[in-house]
Amino acid sequence: AGKSWTLRRLLEQTAGRIQQILIDPEGDFAELGEALGLLRLEGHRLDGATLATAASRAREHRASVLLDLSELDREDQMKAVTAFLSALIAAPREHWLPCLVAIDEAHLFAPFGGFTEATSVRRAAIAALTDLMSRGRKRGLAGVLATQRLARLHKSVVSDVLNFMVGMNTLDLDIRRAAETIGWDARRAFDRLPMLEPGTFVMVGPAFSQSPCVAKVGPVATPHRGATPDVCAPVIDRDAASRLLDLDSLLADSAADQSILAERAEPVGLRQVRAFIRDPAFADAGRVWGALARVAPDGARIVDLGRTLNRTAEQITAALELLDRFGTVEFSGDGPGRAVRIGKGMRQ
Repeated sequence: AGKSWTLRRLLEQTAGRIQQILIDPEGDFAELGEALGLLRLEGHRLDGATLATAASRAREHRASVLLDLSELDREDQMKAVTAFLSALIAAPREHWLPCLVAIDEAHLFAPFGGFTEATSVRRAAIAALTDLMSRGRKRGLAGVLATQRLARLHKSVVSDVLNFMVGMNTLDLDIRRAAETIGWDARRAFDRLPMLEPGTFVMVGPAFSQSPCVAKVGPVATPHRGATPDVCAPVIDRDAASRLLDLDSLLADSAADQSILAERAEPVGLRQVRAFIRDPAFADAGRVWGALARVAPDGARIVDLGRTLNRTAEQITAALELLDRFGTVEFSGDGPGRAVRIGKGMRQ
């Protein structure tokens, strides 16, 4: 608990002292980026090549940036992070100046188990984060990885981390992984970690202490989205809610959808029969069929059907088109002598 708060505190305290690069997969740090004057890069508007170029230029000019990946799906986020971090690490030696690279929800980019992304994409992202935490140090890059699920962060990445801050945890897998990380035995970890207060961390590493120590993170100046919200009652009543949701139209749309789904669930033959019956020309088609049935297997001229049935040429044409659509009649001849009869397969 307190992961995002701590990352926010770190960035606020180091602003103006070191170049900052913040990778935000959930869009939680937009306000912080504005407050600190970070240039916002929208990942969904830049492809891998342009992200790499932006990273190279950021290192060259020491520009502090916020890479917002919240509009991308998980696999595309991995591709973006791979391109961006690889370019940061590949910067020429003259640009190896101190730079803080903070990554929120790091386990999303270097997952350990339970993944659905393409293998090549996942491996490339894990390699990029591993390079950041190992080779990146020699190039001036100080990687800061924030995650609530330590057990889901790939071990090859964790093995290159020098300093650890472990907060309150209640999940068995994460507690066991944390115990291995900070050098506690499992019993002590299960006794202590679930009881830590939010914002209190067990810290270990060259930047803190050679043995685990406990410290509390101070306040932040910018709004924190993860803060406990103020609870307040809604200001609208039931009738107002019904109007605002336009509930009547939603019910009508739902009923229409159910009708369509029910119709699609019917056998194909039954749907065709229903379509035949619902056609406006159905009644006239029945009259034409009756007239042709009386002279079958012979047929009748189309012009004679109109006079016999006392129907207009348009009505006879529509009726024959409907019958022909279902393959029940056959035509012969052209012009005034054009004739029609019941199809061979339909005769008794």
